Amino acid sequence: MGVFDPETGKLEIVEGRKMIVRGVVRAHQAGEDDEALVGLVGHDCIPEANSLFQMSRKDQRNEQVQAFGTKKAKKALASMTENAIGPARTAGTKGAKVDRAAAAILASMADAAAGMATRDQLSEAADAAKPRPRANPNATVVQDAYTVDSLIGDDIFKYLEVLDWQEAVKKGQQVRVNSRYVAGRIQAFSSQIEKLKILRYTLLLIDFYKSSKPGGRGKTRKLPKREDLRKAMGNTAETIVESIKRKFSASGEISAFNVDLIITHIAALTCLVDNFEVDMWDLRQDLDLEPRQMQQYFQEIGAKIRAFPEGLRKKMEMEKSVASQRKIAKLSLPLDFPKVSFGRRV
Repeated sequence: MGVFDPETGKLEIVEGRKMIVRGVVRAHQAGEDDEALVGLVGHDCIPEANSLFQMSRKDQRNEQVQAFGTKKAKKALASMTENAIGPARTAGTKGAKVDRAAAAILASMADAAAGMATRDQLSEAADAAKPRPRANPNATVVQDAYTVDSLIGDDIFKYLEVLDWQEAVKKGQQVRVNSRYVAGRIQAFSSQIEKLKILRYTLLLIDFYKSSKPGGRGKTRKLPKREDLRKAMGNTAETIVESIKRKFSASGEISAFNVDLIITHIAALTCLVDNFEVDMWDLRQDLDLEPRQMQQYFQEIGAKIRAFPEGLRKKMEMEKSVASQRKIAKLSLPLDFPKVSFGRRV
């Protein structure tokens, strides 16, 4: 027998003599077997029906085990009975106490939970660790969300050369570069030094990315030899090449994280060039990405994806079927970053 003292919260197991115990079982929801007995209650032919109806199927099974079961089955039933009447089951009743071990566990859980980060703090930490350029959270105009200094750095920006592009445009010569996106904008911005320099840096990132080869582990890519890299990046100043290598690679490899970081930087740079509304078609061709992938990179920097404007389609005399395949990434405040998922609550 188990004797539980609610004042001390202790359970004492003692051997009990053979006795007859009478009691009333708790109300329970009738099952199919119980409902079948309803019609039998009160019939003289089955006098035990009344008492049987008062018992649940579990109680009936336990009585059968007690009467006809093996020693092993009876031992298992006794163990279940002992556990069922333990303090843990009765701790919620009036006057019951939690044992010292349970109290210590609950106290330690409370102390540990007190120092845990909130859901918002976890979201901010996960958001900051994502492979994308750091946006200015205090920006009041979209021009301050991503700046030249945050994306390129003023120390590198001043070394970017664009005079050769300007001279070629003045002479009516076509500037050949390894990017459809950049090539289509050099002439349009030939008189705007800042945008030309942003285009130059964008081209360097595209060349840096395209000069690398898949490394065999996910999105990891391997950089070419130093001389080949310089050649692929148009014999740019050593200072700029080394700056890009330090920022986006390590030990001759571009990790999966840095692959995403390069492309999100390119996405943010193109927003500065195109006044925060970017037609992603040419850029997607340059980076050899699927439409959905390109859209995800722009969404990572907080841009919203829009359909190709009908007015621009008519101006460019573009077929509707062609325009349906082209999307516009628009950057505006507040930036709309993808939500961080922590899974379902349990």
